[in-house]
Amino acid sequence: MSPIALPARPRLAAHVLARRHLVGGEERILLHDARTGELLQLGAREWGLLSAADGTRDVEGIVIAAAREGAPARVPAAQAFFVQLHAAGLLAAEDAGEEAAPATPARDPGARDPRERPLDVLPDFSLHCDGRGSCCRIYASILFDPEEAARARALRPEVLGGGARHERAFTPERGAWPCAASVVAVRDGRCAYLEGEGGAGRCSLHATGGPVAKPLGCRTFPASFVDDGESVRISVAVECACVLASVGRPGGAPLVDPRLRARGDLDERIDVATLPDRVALAPGRAAARAELVAWSRRLAAAAPPPDVAAGLFALAAAVEAEGLTGGAIARFERPDPLDPAALAPWLVALHRRAARRAREDAAWRSERDLARRATQWIAAATFALAEPDLLAALLLSPAPAPDRERFTLRAAIHGHRLLGALPLSLALRDRAARLVVARALPLFCAEAGADDPACAEPIALVEAMLRGHGLDAYAFDAVDGARGS
Repeated sequence: MSPIALPARPRLAAHVLARRHLVGGEERILLHDARTGELLQLGAREWGLLSAADGTRDVEGIVIAAAREGAPARVPAAQAFFVQLHAAGLLAAEDAGEEAAPATPARDPGARDPRERPLDVLPDFSLHCDGRGSCCRIYASILFDPEEAARARALRPEVLGGGARHERAFTPERGAWPCAASVVAVRDGRCAYLEGEGGAGRCSLHATGGPVAKPLGCRTFPASFVDDGESVRISVAVECACVLASVGRPGGAPLVDPRLRARGDLDERIDVATLPDRVALAPGRAAARAELVAWSRRLAAAAPPPDVAAGLFALAAAVEAEGLTGGAIARFERPDPLDPAALAPWLVALHRRAARRAREDAAWRSERDLARRATQWIAAATFALAEPDLLAALLLSPAPAPDRERFTLRAAIHGHRLLGALPLSLALRDRAARLVVARALPLFCAEAGADDPACAEPIALVEAMLRGHGLDAYAFDAVDGARGS
């Protein structure tokens, strides 16, 4: 079979995320293929070529444009570079345009305007941020819109020398050509605008220009927004130590301005997810959205089980057997002890993902990078839990932070955060596995001599790593492994 011809005017595909990392002062560009999870590391010259590949130039034109920007290359070398990217599936097709936006379904004239849907905010929670959490130093994609990026460069022009040159501090959210959003570079895993060292720090944009100087995503974090057809559920992503440290503490900042009452009051740029009309409960079983919404309210009102992880596994089995019945919730409230053999495939799958990512990270991430260290801790914890006796002993021991586990579940239920790519029953098992890993994680943080504040709340650290670094794909491996066994 002959190779597919290189596009005459190459450009990076939209499913490729280019991220700039400064590791010990050395600049590296990582290309992350969002479809496969593969990573490719580039030098400054290769990124200079890609930045000039905007889909309007042939390879010779790209070489000329890159040379003007200080990235000289010979045409044969550039040609070979783009052929390599094309073979890896990282270039857009010749006739590829911008992906068409999904069609907006016609609204029933008699239906209530979605903008009038009330905001249903997670009750009894307010946020106390002490600046020692992990949100500014664990994610590789911190988004700025054009106005936010320009304001940041004006307030802090010395950061990465980005005052006059946007591209010195930012890369496009997707592809290589400027788009609606940009992503700020990170130093040793930390946002370039974060001041301080180690586990402490403060946002220099906030310090210089106040909270409005931060990008919208940072201002709204850790709130999540889901329109379930009846209301907009506003909950919290349990992905930062500050979230769990706020549990039970009144007087913090509200998730949203209390004066906002309906969806139409929200900033239109806020990403509000929408529950589909039909929700997968288990393989081969689904339910109407309204039925799921009513059930989630009953589940939120249920008595928390003595062991949340065991309750989640019991609930998963009940949902598969009988759907959204009251009996399923009763089994959640009074679960049998968690079977180590049932949990083991999930821990094995997560270990494989984390161990592979740890090997990849070791090749380019700084040793000070929290994401690198957290991946190592998760890999070590899941490896140790492969020992049946150790896992059984852990499951027999009382949960070290039951209030944290109960809150994590309450936040997930309220915000429909158990619903996503996995059917509900599998998502429940996934969450149980995460809690068990979080119970074991402190042993390995302590063994590594880690004194990072993020270690104080291991549930949040596990949640941030799984969503923010793609480790949550382990769940599909666990399901596939169970089917093949």
